[in-house]
Amino acid sequence: MNRTRWISFWALPLFILAAGCRKAETPVVESKSETKATDADGTRVTTSTEEKQVGSTVEATTETSTSGKGGGKTESETIVGTVTAFEPGRKITILTGDGKKHDYDLSEKDTSADVSSRVAVGSKVRLDSTKETTGHRSIRVDIASAR
Repeated sequence: MNRTRWISFWALPLFILAAGCRKAETPVVESKSETKATDADGTRVTTSTEEKQVGSTVEATTETSTSGKGGGKTESETIVGTVTAFEPGRKITILTGDGKKHDYDLSEKDTSADVSSRVAVGSKVRLDSTKETTGHRSIRVDIASAR
């Protein structure tokens, strides 16, 4: 009986210690949406958006398709994460909370890039990329604002 009490006495603090050492899970929020609209002239516009937020990082894509004269498809992407590799004017790699690396070629043909001078390896950034119907891509990278 004495032995049982002694084991119980030590088991409770060990259990509490083990529970306290458990790694906290990073919250993940995912959303998808699609909207469809038709203008008075018969032009149809469809917009699809997908977003995944892991902790304070974000990966979001939006695709807008327009039918009719002058129609086409525009793709937009927003990434919020940590810069793991950066060569000014050449390339940037951003790591999001799910461990996914996003590589961008800043010197690619038909691409214009605007990167803040404050961006460096290790900094948390927001990258916005838009690819127009014409194929031209514009990329903007700046330090992410605090949430």
